[in-house]
Amino acid sequence: MLHYGELILKGCFPEESVAMYIIWPIVFYSNLWLAPTLIRNKTEESILPNAVTSFVYWIMQIVAMVMKHYEIGGEITGEQSYMFEHTCIIVEKFTSNQFLMGIFYIGCYDDIETYGKIRDKYNGLKNILGSSHLLSRYHTVVQSLQQLAYLDDTKLPMPCLHSTGLESISYCVQPLLAVEVLLNACNDTSYFVTELQMIQRLKNYSLTRLIYEIVRAGFISLSNVVEVSRDTLWGAFTFFKVPHIIKQLHALQRPSEEQTPNDHIPEVVEAFELLLEDNLLLDLMDTKCSCNIIEYLLNDWTKQHLVTDLHVKHFATQREGTSLMLQKREGGNQALSIINFIIRAEVPLSGVLKTLSTDYNKVQEALLGVLCQVLVGNSFDLILSVATVEGRLKTFVTRLIQCNENSKQVPGENGKPSIIRSTLFDVSFLMLTFIVQTYGSDVVLSEHGDSFFEKWVRECMAERNKPKNPRNMIALCDEQIVDELLLSLRNPESQHKNSNLTWQDICLNLPGVLNHVLIAWEKDILTSTDVKSILENIKRRMFAFSVCSTSFLCAYMYSVRENELLKPLNMIQQFLTPLSSEEMTSQENLKERLGLSFQIIRKMQQDVHPASNLKSRSITLTQNLVSQTPLSEQFREVWKTVTEHGWLPVMSAQVLESLLQSGGPTWLTRHLIQEILNCKYSKDMMKTMDIVFAVLHLDIDRNTEALLKDVIPMYAHQMVGGEINEPQSYVLALLSVYCIISALEHRQGAIGSLQLKRARTHSEADCSSGDLDLNNANKLRKLNQEGGSDNSCSNDFLCDNHPLLSAAGVVNNDTAGSSIARESTRLPTLKEPLHSSVQHIFKILHQFVSSDQLTPKVYFAYRFISLLVECGGERVRPLLKLLPPQLIQNLLKIMVTENISVGLICRLYDLRTTTGRQSAVSDMCSWRNIHLKENSVKL
Repeated sequence: MLHYGELILKGCFPEESVAMYIIWPIVFYSNLWLAPTLIRNKTEESILPNAVTSFVYWIMQIVAMVMKHYEIGGEITGEQSYMFEHTCIIVEKFTSNQFLMGIFYIGCYDDIETYGKIRDKYNGLKNILGSSHLLSRYHTVVQSLQQLAYLDDTKLPMPCLHSTGLESISYCVQPLLAVEVLLNACNDTSYFVTELQMIQRLKNYSLTRLIYEIVRAGFISLSNVVEVSRDTLWGAFTFFKVPHIIKQLHALQRPSEEQTPNDHIPEVVEAFELLLEDNLLLDLMDTKCSCNIIEYLLNDWTKQHLVTDLHVKHFATQREGTSLMLQKREGGNQALSIINFIIRAEVPLSGVLKTLSTDYNKVQEALLGVLCQVLVGNSFDLILSVATVEGRLKTFVTRLIQCNENSKQVPGENGKPSIIRSTLFDVSFLMLTFIVQTYGSDVVLSEHGDSFFEKWVRECMAERNKPKNPRNMIALCDEQIVDELLLSLRNPESQHKNSNLTWQDICLNLPGVLNHVLIAWEKDILTSTDVKSILENIKRRMFAFSVCSTSFLCAYMYSVRENELLKPLNMIQQFLTPLSSEEMTSQENLKERLGLSFQIIRKMQQDVHPASNLKSRSITLTQNLVSQTPLSEQFREVWKTVTEHGWLPVMSAQVLESLLQSGGPTWLTRHLIQEILNCKYSKDMMKTMDIVFAVLHLDIDRNTEALLKDVIPMYAHQMVGGEINEPQSYVLALLSVYCIISALEHRQGAIGSLQLKRARTHSEADCSSGDLDLNNANKLRKLNQEGGSDNSCSNDFLCDNHPLLSAAGVVNNDTAGSSIARESTRLPTLKEPLHSSVQHIFKILHQFVSSDQLTPKVYFAYRFISLLVECGGERVRPLLKLLPPQLIQNLLKIMVTENISVGLICRLYDLRTTTGRQSAVSDMCSWRNIHLKENSVKL
C-alpha cells in the first residue's frame, strides 16, 4: 500500500487532483444515491470503517517515513518533500470532511488494533513534528494529526440546542432542595450529591456556582419557613448537611494532579464572594436569625476546613456595618436565634444516644429524666432535625425501640420501679410514634422488625398513605382481654390487682374495646357521659393508650359514611381535652408527655378529617388528602404563591406534595405543564420550566412516566393545530429530557452507598445513614469525569469514553450480549417505569416521522432526540438502545441534513457493539447521500 501511495504522490496522476484521487475511492463506497426504500447493512457499508482506518494508518506511515529521513539526515529529498506536501493536503482535507471523520471514528471501534498502531505511530513522531521547519507552511497539520490519533466524539460537532450560557439567577436548585429536604431529609449525603451533580451537568455550572446556589437555596428556604419543625430542619440542613455535601462535591471534582489547600476549599471562598452581592437576602437572614448569618455559618464551617479564620474575618467585616444597623433598628429586643439552639442541639443528641446505649437496668431513672427533658420546649424538634441531617436518625429510632422493649411491663413489679418503667414505656412509645408520623415507617423502621412497637405500627397505626382496615385490628384482639378491659374501664375501682394485663396487651386490644363502645353508643346502651368516662379512664392510665385509641378511630372513620363520623370525631376530641391542675401535678413530666400525645392525635385526625379552611390550619408533613376545596382551586392558589415568590416556598412544596397524593401524577403533571405553556415570554417560560422540573421530583419516577405516556402525547395533537408553537415545543422537549435524565440517575445514588428509600414515593430501597468515604475520591472522580459535560482530550491523555478505553474490555459478540464495559465507565441501569415510558415516547416520535411532511411534530421529535443526546451524553446510552430502527432513517429523509449532523449520528448508537456500528454507518451513508442530493439540486 505504501508503494501505491508513493506512485500517486510522485505524479502518476495530475498534481492538483492527487489528494482527491486518494480520498475519492474511499468516498465512493458511500456515494450511493437514495433508493425508494433504504436498506441497512449493505456490503459496502460494512467494509467502509475498516478501509478508512487503514487509510489513516497508511497516511501516518508516510508522515513517519518522511520524518525519519529528516531526523537522520537533517533534510529530505525533493521527492520526499513533494510526497510530504501532498500528504499534508490530504490530512487537512480529511479532517475537514465530517463524513470521513465520522466513518473513521466508527472504524476506531471496529478495528481497535489498527487504531492503536495509529496512536503509537503518532507518539513516535510527535516530538519531531513539533520542532520541524517542514511544517511551517502547514502549521495546522500537527493539530490534525493529533486529532486523528486521539479522536473522540467532541471532535464531531453537532448543532447545540441546549443553551450553554449561564443564567444570572438559578430557579432550579432551591425548589429541588425544598422538595428533597421535605421528603428525603434523612437520606445520606451522597443522595444529595448525586442530584446536585445532575443539576450541575444540565446547567453547566462550575463548582463555585453550584456551591453558591446550594447556600443561597438554604438561606432562602430558611428565611421562609414558619413552622418550628421546618425551621429547625432547614437550619440543621444548612449548618450540618451542606458542609458534607460541599466536601464530597469537591472531592469528586478535584483533578487528581491539582494541589489544593488543606485548610480551606477555594471554591467555597469564591461562592461566598458571590453571595455577598445578594444584600437583600443576607439582610433578611440577619434579621431573622438575630446575628451576622455569614459569620455565624462560617465560624462553624472552619471546623470542617471549608474556610479559614481569616476568611471568616474578611466576610464578617464585609457585613459588619449592615448587621449593626439591623440590630440597632430592631432595638435589641429579638428573641434568641433558632440558629443558636440548632448548633447547641448537636451535643444533647450525642448525650441522648449515649444514655440510650447504656445498660438499661442501671440507668432507668436517669434515662427517664433525659428523655423527658428532650420533650421540653422545642428540644425534640431540634434533636430530630440534627439527627436527620447527620444520618443518625435510624440509630436514634433503633435505640428508642430497644428502650421501649426493655420497658414492657414486668408481672409483679410494684412501687417506684413500676412507675419509672411505665413512664419510660409511655414516653418512648410517644416519641417513636411522633417520629414515624413525621418521616414514615418505611424510612425509620426495619421491614420485618419483631419488636412490640414495630408490630403495632404494621398492624394498628393509622399512617398516611397506608390506611388500615379496622376489622383487621378488631380481629387481632383477644375477646377475653377486651371484656376484662371494658369492665375495668367502666368501673376502675373494681380492677383486680392480680390482673395479668400488660401495657402492650392493652395497646393491641383497645380497638376491640372502642368497637364495643361505638356499637353500644349507637344503640343507646351507653350514654355520652358513659363514653366520656371510659375515654377519660383510658387517657389517665397512659397517654400511649390515647394514641392507640385514636389510631383505631381514624381507621374506623376511613371506612364509614360521612354521616357516621360525628361520634368517632367526638371521641377523638375527648382525648384532646386538657387535664385538671390537680392531675397535672400528680405525676412528674406529665405536661411534656401530654403535649406530645396531643400533637400525635391532632396529626392523625388532620389526615382523616381536616379543617375546612386551608389557610386557617397548620399545614404539616401529614397534609391531608381530604379537603372541601377542589383540587384545581388549591393548585391555582399554591401556584400563585410560587409565581409571586419566584421560587418554591416550603409550605407550597408541602401543599403540592399533598396534591400529588390526592390527584395523582398525571393530574399534577398536566397542571404544571399548563403553567409553562401559559407563559408569554421565553424567559418566564424557562424560569417556570426549572421550577416545574424541581416540583416533579416529588416523585420523579411516576411523574416522568405520566409526562411521557400521557401528557406529552396529549399536547402533541395541539402542535398540529398551531395551539402549541415555539418556544413551547422546545421547552416541552427540554423538560422531558431533564426528567428522563433525572429519573435515570436518581435511583443510582453514588458509588459506595446503599440505595435509599424515598419517603412516601413507593420506592424499594432502604434508608442508609452512611456517607461516602472520601478516601475513594479517585474512583468517584472517574465516575464524575465519565458523565461530565466536557470529555475532550488534551495532548496524550485519553478521556473515559475513548475507543481504546471503552472498547478494550468489550466482548464483541452479539450472542454474548452487547458489551462488557470496565468498572469506571459503568452506566446507569434502566428500570421500570422508565424503561416502558421511554419506549412509549419513542414509539410516539416514530409515528411523528412516519410521513414525508415536515411538521411541528417532526421538529419536536428531532429536538427531543438531539437534546437527549446533548444533555445526557454517555449516561443515556441505555435509553438510546430503545430507539426504533427506522426512526433516524425516516428523520433523515424529512429534516435538513444541516440539522442532523455526523456528531449526532455517532452519539446515537453504542459503537462498542457490532449492531451499533452497523446502524451508525448506515445512517451516515444515508446522511451523505441526502447531503449530496441536496447540493446537486442547488447546482
